[in-house]
Amino acid sequence: MIWLNGNFEDSGKISPSDRGFLLGDGVFETLYATGTGVVYFDQHWQRLITALDLVDINIPYSPNDIQNVCQELINHMHGVTNGENNNNQLQPFVLRLSVSRGNGGRGLAINPDAQPSWLITAALCPPPLQSVTLHVSTLCRPSTNLTSRIKSLSYMDNILARKEAVAAGADEALLLNEVGHVTCAAAANIFIFKNNNWITPPISDGTLDGIIRGEILNMGKLDGAPIREESLTLAQVQEVDYIFICNSLTGAVPVVEINGLPKEKSPAMQAISEIHKSEKVIDT
Repeated sequence: MIWLNGNFEDSGKISPSDRGFLLGDGVFETLYATGTGVVYFDQHWQRLITALDLVDINIPYSPNDIQNVCQELINHMHGVTNGENNNNQLQPFVLRLSVSRGNGGRGLAINPDAQPSWLITAALCPPPLQSVTLHVSTLCRPSTNLTSRIKSLSYMDNILARKEAVAAGADEALLLNEVGHVTCAAAANIFIFKNNNWITPPISDGTLDGIIRGEILNMGKLDGAPIREESLTLAQVQEVDYIFICNSLTGAVPVVEINGLPKEKSPAMQAISEIHKSEKVIDT
């Protein structure tokens, strides 16, 4: 079951003139959900409406509207999976919320009367990752591009970076900006342990304002070590012992290799490996 433009359907139809399909003109959010609802919904909603404001797409729904839709989809998914496995009460799900500018004519010009298309889908959450390997991408993530600051439907750079990483035998790509500063992975933020501090690149370097990244920064400390933002060169990242990446589906996952260079798993990972699963205060 999906939810498309206000209606629950078994399957939906997207217009061939939808600008999200034709041009990638829209934004999206990926949400982690349990039986009780979406985790960090308020943070995801705020990031979504910020992105929609930046690209000037109308917002016809309230957060309560969308939260109720998400819960209905979660309830449906639990009913489906419990029919297959009665012990599946704790099965997590991934929800994808996509918003396009809607139908438009040919070309780039925007029809001011276009009505946005809203789509929410649900699926089983993939198995948790125990560790990842990184490959430094040849693609650039420009710090000044708007698409570096939002989750645009046009995700071609991220797709090609991941493709390149997998072809190199790695799990995930690490992207640099135009001056060689580390930004983030193709689908995750990055933290390194340097000079007894946990450090993540600033948003100004082209890093996505990740939900879990923000929650970790709000902790202030991790395993007694301060957490802060700082621009990082690739050399600085390669020379440290501990690195992890994080996003809303996987939580925090240790990096065990970057471009063939082995890394260690930090003992601090135990404290935040499941930070994505519930909005609880973590003892630091």
